[in-house]
This record gives sequence, structure tokens and C-alpha cells, in this order.
Amino acid sequence: MKLVFPDSDRPQVLLDARAYRIGSAPDADVVLGADGVEPLHCELHAGAHGVQLRVPGGIPVRVNDRPVEGLIALRTGDTLGLGAARIRLLDAAAEGAHAAAARKAEVADRDATMVRPVLPKFVLRGLSGNHFGRTFPLQTSLTLGRADDAGLRIPLESISRLHARLTPAGDDVLVEDLGSANGTWLNGKRITRAQAVHGDEIRVDTQRFQLVEPGRPLRATGEGAPASARWPWLVALLLAVACAAYWWLR
Repeated sequence: MKLVFPDSDRPQVLLDARAYRIGSAPDADVVLGADGVEPLHCELHAGAHGVQLRVPGGIPVRVNDRPVEGLIALRTGDTLGLGAARIRLLDAAAEGAHAAAARKAEVADRDATMVRPVLPKFVLRGLSGNHFGRTFPLQTSLTLGRADDAGLRIPLESISRLHARLTPAGDDVLVEDLGSANGTWLNGKRITRAQAVHGDEIRVDTQRFQLVEPGRPLRATGEGAPASARWPWLVALLLAVACAAYWWLR
């Protein structure tokens, strides 16, 4: 158990298993200089079974704002009034455990609320020019253009100030041309507004980019490859089937 002093900056007193004399006398175990405190105002007896308060006859002591006298048992949280002084009895072990739990909760809350980067579903990978090999995350709408305030600045005269805009939308990305002079292209086809998916090639004038989902492999054929890469294989397959059918029917 321990004594704390709510009305002063006096340090707390940890109670051992013994008697404590409380009063204004210099030789008291707990010296109080507040008005109305007698040289030996009362005694506290701390032991294995708790803390007891002994009040000499005729000396005013209050416990939780009620006058007391004689020998009474105190409980954790009780407040003693001795003249103008106040003393509160607290459980030191419980307070320590509470403080440790509070520190642990504070650390957990700090960790839980720590700002962590959110991995984007899509990134734009440069395939040409100064942006070759670089990647640009698509967290929200990304504007491509020559202007200084463009999200992805391409400082070329052939690129319009605000050339195109890419906006993630679920499993694909909305590609919009913003009225550029030299056009926006998706897999070799000029577009005004179209949906792009993983592996598609996006071109603004001569600057080429590829839309990629991080962690998802790119394949030369099939799903995830640009249409410009898929069509030659499809044409070759159709030609092979036509030739086989011709020789079979002869």
C-alpha cells in the first residue's frame, strides 16, 4: 500500500509492515505542516491483513469526509482528512499493474495507429524515354502531362500540358484522354476513354507505359499481355488451323 497527497507535491510514501506516526512533530514518520495538524494526529498500522487507522481521543480525523475515532480498518481508495491536509490510501501493486497495462495499451495503440503505406493495386511502369524502368503507383487519379502540376510530368513539347488521366476503378483502370493534340493510345489503338487491365500498354504520343499489378506475373501470351502482343499469336493459330483443314479436305 502507499500514501499519496493530492493537495501537495509531496512524494508518495510506500508502506511497509509497521506502524506510522502522522503529525506535525519533526520526529513523526509522516510529517504534515498543514493547518490544524496536531504533533501526533493519528497512527497507521500496516500489515499482512491491510491498514488500520488509530485516532487518539479528541483529535478530529475524517475518512471519506466522515468523522472517525478509535481504531478502524481502511480500504484502498479511502481519503483521510487531517486538519487542512488530505491523504489518500492506494494499493501500490494495483497501481503499478494499472500503469504497466496503460503503458502496454499506449504502445499497442501507437502501433495500431501508426501510418503505414498502403500498397497500390496498380503501378505504371515506364517502357521508353526518361521514364524507362521506373514505376509510378496509382493510389488515386494520376494525370500525365507537360504541366508542372501534372502527377506524372513528361517535359516534352509533343505532350500536352494535361495529356491524359488514369483512375483506378476496382479491377481495372479508367484511361481518359484530356483533349491532347497527339493522342492517348491503349494497346496500339487511339482512345478517348477506355478501361485498361494488368499488362496493357498505355501510350501518350511516343511515351510508352505498362499497367502492372504488383506481384502478378506478366505473360507473353494470354491474360495479362497487351492486345498488341496477343494478336500475332492468334493470327498464326488461325492460319495453322486453316491450313490443316485445307489439306485434310483435299
